[in-house]
Amino acid sequence: MARTIPFAVSARRRARTGWQRWQGSWWQILQCALGAGTAWLLAQELWDQPYPVFACVAVVICLGVQNNQRLRRVGELGIGVTIGVLLGTLIAHFIGRGPLQIVFIVAAAMFIARFLDSGILLVNQAALQATFIIAFPPQPGSTGSARWLDAMTGVVVALAIAALLPPDPRREVRGRGRAYAGQVADLLEDTAEAIRARDVEAADAVLARARATQAELEGWAQAVTAGQEVHRLSPLRRRQRSEIVQQKKLQAGMDRATRNLRVAVRRVSTALHHDEQLPPALAGALESLAAAVRAVGEPPYPGESTPPSVAGLQELAVTLGPRTLGAESLSATVVVAQLRSAVVDLLQAQGVGADEAHRLLPR
Repeated sequence: MARTIPFAVSARRRARTGWQRWQGSWWQILQCALGAGTAWLLAQELWDQPYPVFACVAVVICLGVQNNQRLRRVGELGIGVTIGVLLGTLIAHFIGRGPLQIVFIVAAAMFIARFLDSGILLVNQAALQATFIIAFPPQPGSTGSARWLDAMTGVVVALAIAALLPPDPRREVRGRGRAYAGQVADLLEDTAEAIRARDVEAADAVLARARATQAELEGWAQAVTAGQEVHRLSPLRRRQRSEIVQQKKLQAGMDRATRNLRVAVRRVSTALHHDEQLPPALAGALESLAAAVRAVGEPPYPGESTPPSVAGLQELAVTLGPRTLGAESLSATVVVAQLRSAVVDLLQAQGVGADEAHRLLPR
């Protein structure tokens, strides 16, 4: 009978991952909220707009909860708003409003925006702003340029926040890294459980989850890229550059290790399907690797110089021999080989030299 992950365990894992994502995004969320309120007040004071909705929308779209490409989003939104409002105002003035005008204005705005740039935000904003101009008549006493002024006010506020109050990119990078490491550790622990229980369906489920980890890994990579962008643009954050460089190296190493681990999980699934023997020691090795992966990125304990992840990987590496683990079948040997490669990748990602990492492995 197939074994399933208990609901309490699954809920705890989801809660842990969600908490880690929140830790990496709370400052961006606060920026969006304060920026939207600031843009509303400024648009009211500067342009005498009673309900400057587009100012708030512009801030939220420009900033968002991700650090990556914020300045590009601001530029795309500004150009898109300009194109959309200009075309919408001209069409409404000369040929009026109606469904045919909306068809024409959406197509024209998107064609022009697409010709100018490949950015999706620019194209979408040009079409949306043009549609709003045609579909919703301006408020009494308001001119066609009022909405453009609202939106550009939001763009300016977003630009100021992005340049003057950049979030600490290390928070999101750390959160993404911890979340991904925890996800991989869960996969390794569940694979070990499937080996012990000889549970084919559980192994297949773990394999499916392992293949679905790419999105989380790419999110981590994007956070690292965003951190590099922040450090280039903000003098206040340049002193923190070394940690982002280390995180980039760590993310690349986890990427390589994950590829090897997916092969290992697939081989475990294949072995269980064909009733091949997998030694119990292999499950123990997977659990030891899970513990080391979960500790990736953590600093050394007080009084020690080696990070806990590196220490755990070094202890595991000396045991990863086919004979040491009792790997007699082809599948077991393949799994051991993939674990060896993953351990070397993770050690190198944390500053251990390639020669030193390979010397730890049994011959």
